[in-house]
Amino acid sequence: MQVQGQRAIVTGAASGIGQSTALELARRGADVVLTDRRAEDLQEVAEAIRALGRQADIHGFDVSDHDAWKVLREDLGPRGAQVLINNAGVALTGPFVECSVEDLHWQLDVNLRGVMYGCHVMLPVLLEQPRAHIVNLSSLFGLIAMPDNAAYCMSKHAVKALTECLMVELPDHVGLTSVHPGAVATRIVTSGRYRGGSMSSRGAAKVIANGLHPDEAGRLIVEAIEARRERLIVGNDAKLLATLRHLMPVQHRRLLRGYYRWQQRRNARREGPTG
Repeated sequence: MQVQGQRAIVTGAASGIGQSTALELARRGADVVLTDRRAEDLQEVAEAIRALGRQADIHGFDVSDHDAWKVLREDLGPRGAQVLINNAGVALTGPFVECSVEDLHWQLDVNLRGVMYGCHVMLPVLLEQPRAHIVNLSSLFGLIAMPDNAAYCMSKHAVKALTECLMVELPDHVGLTSVHPGAVATRIVTSGRYRGGSMSSRGAAKVIANGLHPDEAGRLIVEAIEARRERLIVGNDAKLLATLRHLMPVQHRRLLRGYYRWQQRRNARREGPTG
């Protein structure tokens, strides 16, 4: 499926992977419907897309708002859309028992309900197209379970499951791609919620900052659409850990547990005695 001449919806398009994917789509000749929580945050990327000679429409809304999705569907008009990229996501880090119920709802509302509503509301539009494609952003943590990320892993495993169910249910003219990035240099950690854990918030932010550039992730995602790839693992770190999980389905948890305990001991030594 060539994206040239198509119309694509990209959620979370104001920064990071969403912004880079939207720009890559425009470079390849697609018009883009940009969404994020605040419409004003989308102005810069919209101007960049228009400078490439493509159309850019802006819609500011929360992806966990089901009614807002229905408004967007109506605003698409008779042209509709041929590509849906459910990219918007947030991060909650910390031991499960340290995260409040409100934290857990926040995590699932954006990462899971945002994708679920996007697919559910937009599928009638996509099914009417001669060819269409859905990209759902899961994560490396949608393939492997990591300590201090229970809620995030839960949401991303669910996104993967939804995507794979749709791969079986939907007719052949609607393609699907489940995307699993490792560390990508976005603001997801610094703009997320941190509730303690084996790694400091500064340490987690450093790992992400040293990750793959979002432009590379955006390029790989658009190439996956055009190749109709069902799964895309982004980054060498993600490929390594996904392979470890595949080759050692049970034993890999022992390795992760050992690393987690080592991190906890190291943090305890740094903090020193209390009392």
